[in-house]
Amino acid sequence: MADHRARKDLGQHFLVDANIIASIVRAIAPTPNDQLVEIGPGLGALTSALLPHCNHLDVIEID
Repeated sequence: MADHRARKDLGQHFLVDANIIASIVRAIAPTPNDQLVEIGPGLGALTSALLPHCNHLDVIEID
């Protein structure tokens, strides 16, 4: 994978804490019938955690 760095001009911060990711997934409580959209997936940490729980996940990244 390429070296990805947060772009300060875009206000980027990458989500890497597994406890926070798990907390977000629990709060969303996705089901297989949900259609989710993630804006600014960054390195894909939340994306990877959500995919096993839903059948449809669109991600939108500006850069």
